[in-house]
Amino acid sequence: MQETSGHRFNMFIMKRDKFDAYCEWLFDILFELEKRLDISNYNTNDARVFGFVSERLLDVWINTNNISYTNQPYIFMEKQNWFIKGINFVKRKVFN
Repeated sequence: MQETSGHRFNMFIMKRDKFDAYCEWLFDILFELEKRLDISNYNTNDARVFGFVSERLLDVWINTNNISYTNQPYIFMEKQNWFIKGINFVKRKVFN
């Protein structure tokens, strides 16, 4: 969990047995987190906490289970306004 990089977007291709094991592990954690976390006052971005946590946990699961992987390139299909995304990122870091 100390990493500063990781696999994002919750996208992966894996064999069914690994997928089932990953989902069982992940959703046990997410359901417990959902019980303990009140997001009723979260803003729209922060309310995505479960997705953010699941992105971080993918690498934890991969590393803990010594799963080998290959990164594949990806593209954004929609136009990205990187300037606005950058400003919003800085705002979240400074004002939260």
